[in-house]
Amino acid sequence: MSGIQLSDALIEDLKKTVQQHDAAAADDLVAVQYMAASVGYVIATLTDARFDKREVMKQLAEFSLQVFEQMQEDIKPKEEAFGVWKPGQ
Repeated sequence: MSGIQLSDALIEDLKKTVQQHDAAAADDLVAVQYMAASVGYVIATLTDARFDKREVMKQLAEFSLQVFEQMQEDIKPKEEAFGVWKPGQ
C-alpha cells in the first residue's frame, strides 16, 4: 500500500468533491466521515475474491493511523534555540 502521493492539493480536491454532494462537508469532520465511509463502501462492493475484505479494512485502518502519526510528527513545531551565550557564565 505504498507508492501513493498525498498532497495538500489532492486533499483539498477530495474535500471540494464531497462538498459538491453535501454542503455540510464544508465542516472538515463531516468531509472526513465521507472519506472514511467511502473506503468502507468501495471495499464492501468489490467483487474480487482474492482477498479477505475485513482484513483489507483492518490494514487500511492501520495505514491511515500510520499516515496520521507521520503527519503529526511532520507538522510538529521544531524547537528553536534561544538566548544569549556569554563566555565564562
